Amino acid sequence: MVNTRGVFTLRKILEEKLPLDGWVPLEDVWNGDPAIRFSDGVQETPNTGYFGGGREPGEYSTMDKVTYSSDTTAAVPSANLSAARFRLAATGNSTHGYFGGGLHGPVSTMDKVTYSSDTTAAVPGANLTLARYALAATGNSTSGYFAGNYPPSAAMDKVTYSSDTTAAVPGASLSVARGYLAATGNSTHGYFGGGGNYPYKSMDKVTYASDTTAAVPSANLTEGRWGLAATGNSTHGYFGGGNPITSLMDKVTYSSDTTAAVPGASLSVARGYLAATGNSTHGYFGGGPYTAQMDKVTYSSDTTAAVPSANLTVGRGDLAASSARANALPVTEPPTPTPTSQTVITTVPIGYDTGYFGGGGGPGAVSTMDKLTYSSETLSYTSTANLTTARSGAATGNTTHGYFSTHPMDKVSYSSDTTTATPSANLTVNRVSLSATGNSTHGYFGGGYFPRSTMDKVTYSTDSSAAVPGANLTANKAGTSATGNSTHGYFGGGYFGGGTPSGVLMDKVTYSSDTTAAVPGANFSLARYSTGATGSSTHGYFGGGWTNPGLRSTMDKVTYSTDTAAAVPGANLTANRNNPKATGNSEVGYFSGGEIVYASTSVSTIDKVVYSTDTTSRLTTADLSVARAFASGTSSRANALPTIGFTPAPVIV
Repeated sequence: MVNTRGVFTLRKILEEKLPLDGWVPLEDVWNGDPAIRFSDGVQETPNTGYFGGGREPGEYSTMDKVTYSSDTTAAVPSANLSAARFRLAATGNSTHGYFGGGLHGPVSTMDKVTYSSDTTAAVPGANLTLARYALAATGNSTSGYFAGNYPPSAAMDKVTYSSDTTAAVPGASLSVARGYLAATGNSTHGYFGGGGNYPYKSMDKVTYASDTTAAVPSANLTEGRWGLAATGNSTHGYFGGGNPITSLMDKVTYSSDTTAAVPGASLSVARGYLAATGNSTHGYFGGGPYTAQMDKVTYSSDTTAAVPSANLTVGRGDLAASSARANALPVTEPPTPTPTSQTVITTVPIGYDTGYFGGGGGPGAVSTMDKLTYSSETLSYTSTANLTTARSGAATGNTTHGYFSTHPMDKVSYSSDTTTATPSANLTVNRVSLSATGNSTHGYFGGGYFPRSTMDKVTYSTDSSAAVPGANLTANKAGTSATGNSTHGYFGGGYFGGGTPSGVLMDKVTYSSDTTAAVPGANFSLARYSTGATGSSTHGYFGGGWTNPGLRSTMDKVTYSTDTAAAVPGANLTANRNNPKATGNSEVGYFSGGEIVYASTSVSTIDKVVYSTDTTSRLTTADLSVARAFASGTSSRANALPTIGFTPAPVIV
């Protein structure tokens, strides 16, 4: 491994990861006990969440620990609750979690989880002032607040962490007596929402400094529900799921005490009686009756995706969760290294300022490879990079190589303009009319004819391919097109069979979890198939295609942050055409070739889409060397691939 100790950068380290060896693992940077991070003995705040108790089937004392950095979950029997119970509540500070109350009686029991040792012990001095269940809890770094009950109660108990004692605080009682509610908050206030079999929309706000509670109608939930869960960060709280059974996610903005539904963050599966916790960037919603499902909410984009790798070890509902990083708790992390005068960091460019269009047909199949140089917008026929067989398929790649399907999988080296067959990367099913996109480490090839939903994942480092059923398209379809950024891929349009367009479907692949979900908000403005697609780090452009009857020039623009799409007429292709193929860089997309008469007349023209202005024009300086459609496109500048990196090791002077 290269020596990257002492490197200082203000950029995200994931964007600067070295292509061959990699950075020194975090746990190897310090000597001694890996749990002790700093010279003064202060321990790093655990970046984990704990899900405890629950029922259905059975009753559980089980404690599961979610590691946020890897989205994985493992049982920690040493942290199991002191007794099996359900419909309890939990909160805590940066070092301990407190799990209180519940039904196996009911009980007033308070269990204290020590995060550093993954151990749990009952703390009788912190028992609730009355036995109760179906309550909710939140708090700050010094105290936890437990409220509600079933039968309905408004009582509020305050746990003081420094002394492990609990006392009733009548001034902080809820404005409406209820149980089955949820709570979250930040360092100054807690928010208790929903509950009751009525059900309630009510939102109560607890002011920690004065131990008082008041109803804030402007922050009421958008729909009354009970059995929901909540978590959040310093600025917003997220209330998800509940009964009547729903996947609804409401977002509370603390600065204005307002609440709005965020459809993009809806749970992947509608359910109630779940639990939630998280850190400053993500919320984790886990469990529900008879399910182990874990959903991950990304706060920056208000999106939610299932993360099967983080599923609970036992499916159960009516559980509770806590974390050292939820509710805007103070976080201690490794200090930022201070650069010295002896360390020189040199940046280097990554990738090539070119795009490649390979294969295709019209009507006969060809192996031709054309290379477009972006800086001059000129194109050259590059025979040394011709595909090994004439074909049409799909292509994507990383900063050094492009991969052209299907059988065999061809690998194009950008540095030498040469192509080699790479059978080890062959797709698991040989098919045409598929599409592909990916990031710097993997390519995703989805759909195809006969209409199928199959998703294959190509690992670039090993030139290998495997089916990833969790990422299969949401329907069997062919004639899709795809593009994306470093975290997600979007597969749009297509047909089910018999030429029926399925443009009502836009599928979004989450690379971190190898899962796919339909995103209806990003549907095409017009149902069609055989479009071309490319884009920037923030937007995808889907142009042209066929809809019964007729060819189209329509351009739809997908905004990744909101999972929405809209037609951008100014960016329409310069002519109606079917099966144009596209690639580009961070500023411009190029749509090549296509059929201007269905199944008969192909063209060699290239259209240029300028992202900043949403305008399209005919590229007058370049045409394909052979008129054709289905010519797959890829580039080391597409899909938000990195363009800048570091030299393999720092230079010491």
